[in-house]
Amino acid sequence: MRKFIIFIVLLCMLTINVSGCFGTFALTRKVYEFNRDLNDKFVQSIVMWAMLIIPVYGVATFIDVVILNLIEFWSGSNPLAMGDTDIEYQYITHEDKTYEVVTTKNRYDIHEVDNPENSFSLVFENSDSSWYLHSQGQIIRVTEETDRGLKLYDLEGAILATF
Repeated sequence: MRKFIIFIVLLCMLTINVSGCFGTFALTRKVYEFNRDLNDKFVQSIVMWAMLIIPVYGVATFIDVVILNLIEFWSGSNPLAMGDTDIEYQYITHEDKTYEVVTTKNRYDIHEVDNPENSFSLVFENSDSSWYLHSQGQIIRVTEETDRGLKLYDLEGAILATF
């Protein structure tokens, strides 16, 4: 399972470098729409500057480029743009094993077709703006959006990088 997770991460990084994918930037658009929906132009301007300084726009764009647009490139849909009742099924074959990926809003459930116990989930929690890996009874934070940027964690919980 660990090899599969490493494979997916490496595939994502390779795809970013060679695919030239361009997606809908759903998260960045949601941040923009939040600011646009403020009724006062002075408040909009202050909020825009605050979101540039904090860097909300930068973090949202980073998440769009690194995670959401990559998913959109391969699957054809952006999970952030999914409705609460939308479900998408995909199948991936790797090293003679077939995996089913069930995508719903803010969640990916991945399991080996011939061995359903070989499974894990990636779940986004709005409460703390983090993605969590659910695997074999463990819940591990893999990303966290903070007011200072984005933190990436390894499977042991140590910080890999901060953006």
